[in-house]
Amino acid sequence: MACELTAPSAEGTDRKRAPLIVRNGGFARVWVAQLLSQSATRMYQMGALWWLLGQVASGDRGLASGLFLMSAALPPVVLAPLIARAISRHRSRRVLSGAVLGGVILTVALAGFAAPAGMPALAVYPVMFGLAACQALFDPCLAKAIPELVQDGDIEDATAFEQSSFSLVGMAGALFGAILVDRIGLTGVVMVSALAYLGAAAFLGTVRFQPHGGEAQEGSGSGIGRAWQLLAGLPFIKLALICFTAANFFITATFVILPLYTKNVLHAPALTLGLLEGALWLGMLIGVFTGKRLPGHPGLVGGGCVALFGAVTVVPGVVPDQTALLVCLAVAGWAVGAVNVVFVAAFQRAVPTAAKPVFFSAMLALLGAGFPVAAFAFGLAADRLSPQSLFLVQSAGLLPIAAALALRSRRDARLRAAL
Repeated sequence: MACELTAPSAEGTDRKRAPLIVRNGGFARVWVAQLLSQSATRMYQMGALWWLLGQVASGDRGLASGLFLMSAALPPVVLAPLIARAISRHRSRRVLSGAVLGGVILTVALAGFAAPAGMPALAVYPVMFGLAACQALFDPCLAKAIPELVQDGDIEDATAFEQSSFSLVGMAGALFGAILVDRIGLTGVVMVSALAYLGAAAFLGTVRFQPHGGEAQEGSGSGIGRAWQLLAGLPFIKLALICFTAANFFITATFVILPLYTKNVLHAPALTLGLLEGALWLGMLIGVFTGKRLPGHPGLVGGGCVALFGAVTVVPGVVPDQTALLVCLAVAGWAVGAVNVVFVAAFQRAVPTAAKPVFFSAMLALLGAGFPVAAFAFGLAADRLSPQSLFLVQSAGLLPIAAALALRSRRDARLRAAL
């Protein structure tokens, strides 16, 4: 069987200790397909965004970049019901292959249209929406398909690999997209992305999935109102979810501010933008693996991480220095990775088992909805305020959220002491 679901062999414990991608060639090929697919989407996003900033007047760059990032963020939100139905009704291999082939069609069509006549500025928006829709279909389908690729004892390892791809691609895709757009232009970036999608399709074509369990239930991705009712007896978790959503609004604004800061303040090339975003993703990756070791009440630790992000964003608002910004972004990324671990772990422990499917689907919907709103709001504000001012706005929005979490944790600590 291509996915290589085998019983423990007699080769001893060395093979069992080998990384999952060494022991399970089928999962390894699907994971490589995920990396290629996400990298293709990320390279196009970075390349098209930087190219777009060079096409519009300086006074319109904020709105143009905000609308572009909105087109990248909307598909997981507005297409969620359609994506859920597609994943539940069709086999995983068919859905995954369809998603990457959709990316091939979009990028090849755009490259073919742009090669003789030049890249049309308006075309980058719908193509970004389409590629983001393909990725929004691929990623949750892969998460659902993990039990079809690995044994039960390897599900945690497989999930870790699947989740790590976001940070890895965030670093590599941003860097390569920035390098390529300066060297071969946006049409070249689109062609490279098409090749990456083709590679993903080729890897998927070599893997067989073993059906596992029943079909997913439709409608499981909705139910924010129901989640609210279930959390009536968990006031801290409800507050944490509100604060988490509000913080995410300001945190994701970083992806709107950074291109404008690089272009208008640092007057640096696209490579600099790739390095800056890479520092953010690297810090996030480190935070994911180290945040679980932070001691203390989740509210206090989470509030501290949010406050740290808000504090370091003051620096680029005051000191326009590239090295200082790199360090600040790495620290800010660490804070994001750590706060994600702290909050999600707190939710896992506190939310009743029966409420978890509804709660986590509602949480993802809320967090996903924040990015397009942040992209539009900060993009619109960027045509009226300088990028330095936007960093300060970001900081001013995060610090009260951190204070609310910290104060609530102290109140909970006093109540526990009184009991």
